[in-house]
Amino acid sequence: MQAEINVSEWHADDKPAGTPYERAVLGFRNYWYPIAQSRQVSNRPLRRILLGDPIALFRRRGTVYATIDECPHRGARISVGKDEFPGTTTIACRFHGWVFDVAQGGMCVAALTDGPDSPVAGKIRLRIFPTEERKGIVWVWMGKGAPVPLEDDVPNLLLRDATIVKVRQAVVYGNWRYHAEGGLGNHAAMLHADAVGRLFRKQYAISGERKVGNVLVNDEDDGVYLASDQQSGRSGPREPQSMYPGLGSWPAQRPWRIVPQNFRRPVLGKVRAAGTRLPGFLRIPNFPMIGALYYEWYVAVDKDHYLYFQVSGHWPKNPISKLWTHLWYHLWAGPIHKGRFNNQDKGMIGAQTDFTRRYGANRPAKLYRPDVDPIDWIDMANRYARGEPGTEPLPTSAVRTDTPAEPPAGQAQARVS
Repeated sequence: MQAEINVSEWHADDKPAGTPYERAVLGFRNYWYPIAQSRQVSNRPLRRILLGDPIALFRRRGTVYATIDECPHRGARISVGKDEFPGTTTIACRFHGWVFDVAQGGMCVAALTDGPDSPVAGKIRLRIFPTEERKGIVWVWMGKGAPVPLEDDVPNLLLRDATIVKVRQAVVYGNWRYHAEGGLGNHAAMLHADAVGRLFRKQYAISGERKVGNVLVNDEDDGVYLASDQQSGRSGPREPQSMYPGLGSWPAQRPWRIVPQNFRRPVLGKVRAAGTRLPGFLRIPNFPMIGALYYEWYVAVDKDHYLYFQVSGHWPKNPISKLWTHLWYHLWAGPIHKGRFNNQDKGMIGAQTDFTRRYGANRPAKLYRPDVDPIDWIDMANRYARGEPGTEPLPTSAVRTDTPAEPPAGQAQARVS
């Protein structure tokens, strides 16, 4: 497929009305999402909001359960409910004492303020969301049908027994789609140029020829990612500077920038491509430290907030490297890269959200060649989002190895093959 869009302007009215991506203000439902770390969930309910749904998370007999955080009687929060029968798998609504057994599909088994013979028992259910607990993360299935295997939605390498997982999470301002659209964006050379974590990294010139499109990549991570050609290892040599007529050369070369940016090796010997994947997360090799794989999920909370769930996988080879991994992560990689570095992205997403709220979604968006990335991501979502009307199954072995031709002058091409 090849889509062509004029570089100068892109009107919202030019997009097909009612596409899956336009409807996904609150995300795509038929997927597994990370919702919390295992250590955060106890017998005392924890309230979360995912894809617009209020959710109560709690343990019963060691198992994590997720229910709708609304009692079907009067809508009281289950997350402030009480464990009136310790040792059972029940929770009682704090308002009128309706008791729900989460191990029996949320069945109401008693109404404490109506007595043991209450006719309510056995007739009402509290909605239960399927959950799985893997690698110290609680995953929840947000669809209404039977869930797919967790392995279909969570990267294979992250779930390995040998993987050490590090998590950082926060609810941030902005719509999740803006962050998902920018995952492959050509923003790093500007936005992150002054990041502390890149202080000693060399900077390179940007050439329009390098931005030639995106491909679908399936590798050792056992999932299909949308990756740019240059990120897949097919880019040409990079120059230290480019000359801009009437302005001078850019970027400025600083004497302390001595570390090359092309020294990074494929993670675990094979994974080299950064890419984005449905329902909305990004993968970056060798981040937040060399040899790691980094993933960040953008999970809608409401239309103006999303859960920014950052996960990195690490594979130390011996006890010494394991100790170094933990030490370096907590002293540098976590606070500087996952923290300060990625906070720069959060700031831009908030600004983009304000921009859209101020001028409306129908304001023309000015485009340039690197905008092939968000256009390709939107196209991927519209074609392959699971369970959405009019979409098709995502190919499981779609890997393109050819080098696409350059876009025609004055146009940006979105390629997904």
